[in-house]
Amino acid sequence: MTLQNVAWSAFEKQWRDLEELGVETVWLADHLGDWRNLANPWLDGWSCLAALATGTMRVRLGPLVTPIAFRNPVAVAKAAITVDEISGGRLELGVGAGVASDNELAGVESWEPEERLRRFEEFVVALVAHLPGSLRPEPVQPAIPLTIAGQAQASLRLAARHAHRWITYAGSGLQPDEGARLTRERNDRLDALCAELGRDPRTLVRSMLVHDFNVGETPFRSEADFHALVARWQKAGMDELIFYYPPTYGMPAGSVEPGLFERMLGKG
Repeated sequence: MTLQNVAWSAFEKQWRDLEELGVETVWLADHLGDWRNLANPWLDGWSCLAALATGTMRVRLGPLVTPIAFRNPVAVAKAAITVDEISGGRLELGVGAGVASDNELAGVESWEPEERLRRFEEFVVALVAHLPGSLRPEPVQPAIPLTIAGQAQASLRLAARHAHRWITYAGSGLQPDEGARLTRERNDRLDALCAELGRDPRTLVRSMLVHDFNVGETPFRSEADFHALVARWQKAGMDELIFYYPPTYGMPAGSVEPGLFERMLGKG
């Protein structure tokens, strides 16, 4: 997970370095500004994806996640099909209900949680309807993999029905064991929702976005910390972990052992 809050040359280099390292998928954020510090520079997500699709050869790439406050679902479908074409079929499409700052920066009225989730469901239904070829050209991939973010029951329902991947961050300000317990419960609910739809739950990838300000963990403090984190989230039912890059982003000072990220996530 990368944040485009640096100059383009530096951001492009991060992606080249990650591809060389051998990671599977590289993501970027899709907001109108850096929500942690609006004074930082911030590049548009979909514009960056189109450029990065030409600057990489192997990694899968996508937004984590595109919100609904300032994106039209039909326009997102068109952008997704275009980036899929440019990248030779490497796009992963992540969408989410978004947060209040998205509305504020876009000049859109604020929404109560129920209203946001209602709009999110409408967004996903429209997006899915326009992805399989109603807009030409058709995607390179038989189906662009859809990632749905969220912890609410409505978001879990959408993921069970439409998504290739469900992405969660467990929650903000949680301790690791509490986050793992909540995530296990949500995974069990997803299994039940898939069963209700006649879907094999194993076809829905479960993904965790790891960061200290979400669930208080410092995975790159030591190899032991990294392996303990992996074991915890596997037990909670997660299939993959997504880490921020550079690994020092948002982490407490001195909590990242130099070179550990590269050793743990690299080709070796």
